[in-house]
Amino acid sequence: MDGDHIVMQTILTLADRATWQKSVDLADAAIPGWIRGLGGRKPERVYLLGCGTSHYAARVSKRFFEGLAHVLADVHQGFEFATYAEQALLGPATPVIGISTSGESEVVVAALARAREAGAPTVALTSNADSSVARVADTVILTGGEDDKPNCKTASYVQSLITPYLMALALGEEQGTIDAGKSSYWRRQIDVAQQAAAEWLDRRAEGEALARAFIHATNVIFLGSGPNVGTAQEAALKVIEMAKMYSEPQELEDFLHGRLREVDERTPIVFIAPKGRASRRVLDFLTVTHRIFVPTAVVTNEVTPGIQRLADHVISLPCELDELATPFLLVVPLYVFCFHLALLRGWEPTSRRYEGFVPQRMRYEEES
Repeated sequence: MDGDHIVMQTILTLADRATWQKSVDLADAAIPGWIRGLGGRKPERVYLLGCGTSHYAARVSKRFFEGLAHVLADVHQGFEFATYAEQALLGPATPVIGISTSGESEVVVAALARAREAGAPTVALTSNADSSVARVADTVILTGGEDDKPNCKTASYVQSLITPYLMALALGEEQGTIDAGKSSYWRRQIDVAQQAAAEWLDRRAEGEALARAFIHATNVIFLGSGPNVGTAQEAALKVIEMAKMYSEPQELEDFLHGRLREVDERTPIVFIAPKGRASRRVLDFLTVTHRIFVPTAVVTNEVTPGIQRLADHVISLPCELDELATPFLLVVPLYVFCFHLALLRGWEPTSRRYEGFVPQRMRYEEES
């Protein structure tokens, strides 16, 4: 049974309310101190950064800060920020938030150190209180996720989204962009997502069926828009990590304006398409893929007649979830899909294609 594997066991923790509540409780305990540290000053801009899965969490979190707190947010890969960020643009009004579940991402540590040198308030979001990233930051907010042991992270990604979501919500309350009634609504969205995830995981065979349908693909393409661009990036990374095959994530509209020309029956497209602002555009895109016979799957919380008619496969997670909160949920079936795609292709999901070394830790040495 798939539940015997450590990766699936980790994914299945997302059916347990306690997994989500742990992250909520940790955030609620630490965020008030962060808010006080801002001294009543509205940030001019928030910088969010990370690497890999944490970078994609930062990508999603940009929408949280802009949508809930009405604060501009920039997203950077940790190395990019550590190497190229202009310190003259940083200061007390530009908080810098680094995400690293392990707490040991060298480039996130370097990025936070660069921000701190420039006088920017720094925050580390991590599962590890005794970590390098925690030691370099002004504020540490624990995310949970320390029990996510496989090298291909899953449940801890969702937990790492909860923390910046609640940070943005608290900042919105502090700045007056969200009143008490609306705050309760946004907090309930976490519970709605958890319940829908638990219900879908009970019938997760849909994820395996989709993997069987796409087993002969040369490339799986994931498309998202708005808050789910990061979801597409995370899903593609998990195909690469688990199934050891190429996968490409793109923003929905950008893919339509170029890359679509090269897809065919061997390159299925997975649309991450919640009910929301881009729903009509997804149908436009499906009209195109239907005409050119490109295999498609749609992951959504609302199956419309158009989706039913045009998509080859549909994974439905029915619930009334605001589009802004859908990244908590829609990544869950994609994890199951990636896991089974790996097994069907003959790969152990936790294995590395190149054993014996970690590529990002290798360093060039001059020849003597």
